[in-house]
Amino acid sequence: MAKVIFMHFDEATDGVYDAKIGEPIIRLAKEKGVPMETSTEDYSKCLICVENLSDEEPTSYMEDEELDLLVEFGAITKQEAEQCQQYTISPKVRIAPMMLIKGDILVKPYKK
Repeated sequence: MAKVIFMHFDEATDGVYDAKIGEPIIRLAKEKGVPMETSTEDYSKCLICVENLSDEEPTSYMEDEELDLLVEFGAITKQEAEQCQQYTISPKVRIAPMMLIKGDILVKPYKK
């Protein structure tokens, strides 16, 4: 199990939740009533900030499509995307509908 902390989404639903490793973040958010954008029509509205809370960051395979979109949206640089690919780590900004929970994390809304 992993601990997921939602912060700054909604005072009533912000808090710590248990999640299964490999569970989609949007499924957990929907189950707990966390107001997170989950539309697959416009991924630029589905950006979230994710901070790993473990001592060691879990490896996280990401599709090239997500990294390319994050670069396109200006959320990360091309160099950051290349580092994520090389070391199989996640960037600090993710597209919620594409993200699976891999460990204990803090999740906040993305602010440009």
